[in-house]
Amino acid sequence: MGHIRESIHIDAPIDHVWEVTADCRRLPEWNVNVFEVNDCPDRLDRVGAKYRTVARVMGRRIEGTSETTKADRPHVFAFKGTTPGGHVTATATFTEVGGGTDAMIEADYELPGGLFAGIAERLLSGSIERDFRHSNENFKALCEATVPGRA
Repeated sequence: MGHIRESIHIDAPIDHVWEVTADCRRLPEWNVNVFEVNDCPDRLDRVGAKYRTVARVMGRRIEGTSETTKADRPHVFAFKGTTPGGHVTATATFTEVGGGTDAMIEADYELPGGLFAGIAERLLSGSIERDFRHSNENFKALCEATVPGRA
């Protein structure tokens, strides 16, 4: 099983960061792997909210299902996702700092592949970490660019 953890500072109010987090329709705007979201409820910030994603990972189309497992507005959002043979659990913790938001994002994941999953994880961990980092950078940019009242 792999583990990734990253901290970022977002120059946007915590409530706005939460609003972007809670809108699954925005996932393709910042998550570098997700290109389609289906069965998206109005909001994700309630435990049990489910949605389906279509992602492209290592050139392969992968469909998955995700479910909110914790929603403590505006401080903690967690979900679990499953794909054929793999899964991820992730938690984002938000802390208000001045007019901005510090975010700590952690994810544990298991790749498909049965006996070969450990080998695949070692081979792909750099790519997974790069995509994770790039997605967080995109999330930060989206939050900062869409703050209401900013020109």
